[in-house]
Amino acid sequence: MFSVEFDTTKFTKKLKGIQVAALPEAQKKSLFKFGFLNKKKMMPYMRMIFRNPTALTLSSVLFKVEDDENMFFFIKSIKGKGNSPRKYLAPVEFTTGGLSKAYETKFSYWLRNYSGLGLSNRYPIPAMGSSAVEKSKTGTGMKASQYTKVRAGLIKSKGKGKITGNQYRYFAVPTNGKKGRGGLADGIYRVKGNQLGLLFTLAKKQPQVPQKFQFFAQTVNTLKKDMPAIFKSELRRSLAKIK
Repeated sequence: MFSVEFDTTKFTKKLKGIQVAALPEAQKKSLFKFGFLNKKKMMPYMRMIFRNPTALTLSSVLFKVEDDENMFFFIKSIKGKGNSPRKYLAPVEFTTGGLSKAYETKFSYWLRNYSGLGLSNRYPIPAMGSSAVEKSKTGTGMKASQYTKVRAGLIKSKGKGKITGNQYRYFAVPTNGKKGRGGLADGIYRVKGNQLGLLFTLAKKQPQVPQKFQFFAQTVNTLKKDMPAIFKSELRRSLAKIK
């Protein structure tokens, strides 16, 4: 969350007497208009720096107007099964311009801490080049529904559920330190009959991502470019009401 400042004094020096009463309304309405404009302009910027961003990402920039002098910008936070934009955008938000540890998905956290497969030091990365991976609409990640299937399948692989009918079986290499499975590379797989598919590779270090989302800088640029015209327009409207 951050705030930005806009000095209105150079636009209001000539106001006299009752005209000053127009200021609070003009300032507050200007903040709202700027907030909506900044949110709108952030969408094409996100499309430029991110590869096929989701609708949730594109709509994640929010603002709150506190009063006629203060407003704040922040990223949407959600609760539930999905991943929260506030969390997954935090590592890529610009601070030093270097690298940050990538956001750890809920699936990754479960696999390392609660799966019981002995993979606490491994990080699952979808094998996007594998035909076994069901891609999301944007084509940049795995479908959320497949994450759910893999998790359920891995739980069943530990004997906590029965595999019935013509279903896929899921397993991880290694499992509790044991390789097995005929010399397969480390990863998470699914198998049915003679069909074997790689779903995830398993990294030994948490992946890193570049800090390229300049949320603050883009907001300031929009403020400098568009706020003067917005404020002057709103001030004229407020003054017209009291003439």
